Amino acid sequence: MAKKNKPTIEARRRLFFIRIFCFAAVLVVMMTLISKSFDLYQLNIEKKDKEKEYEELQEQSEYLRNEIIKLHDPEYIAKYAHEKYYYSKDGELIIKIVEDNEEETKAGNNLQKEKNEWAIYGAIGGAILVGYLFIRMIIRKLAS
Repeated sequence: MAKKNKPTIEARRRLFFIRIFCFAAVLVVMMTLISKSFDLYQLNIEKKDKEKEYEELQEQSEYLRNEIIKLHDPEYIAKYAHEKYYYSKDGELIIKIVEDNEEETKAGNNLQKEKNEWAIYGAIGGAILVGYLFIRMIIRKLAS
């Protein structure tokens, strides 16, 4: 009959440390990958915000150029004073109506960014939990 070669205690310890080292290396690579992908995600959000801000500044610049041209017209100046500074003619009543839609839109955008950040934090926490369970499984196998 052939004898089964049982690994010695020293070989089992070596194997245990090799597995722990490999797991630690995989964990470090995973955490680095998750961290860098999160950084990339944040940079993409920032890039989109900056592009939107750039477009708004371009539109504002074009609007201001047109305003400069219009301000050379006396009729436009009278209309502008009437709207902006409530300049009125005799017997005329001016009523101003204000809209607050812009503030609601900004609040909604901030809420969406916060939801995205929590989803990323949840993914990182899940990866850490899976890593912990994997280490625990390896330790139990080596202990038995």
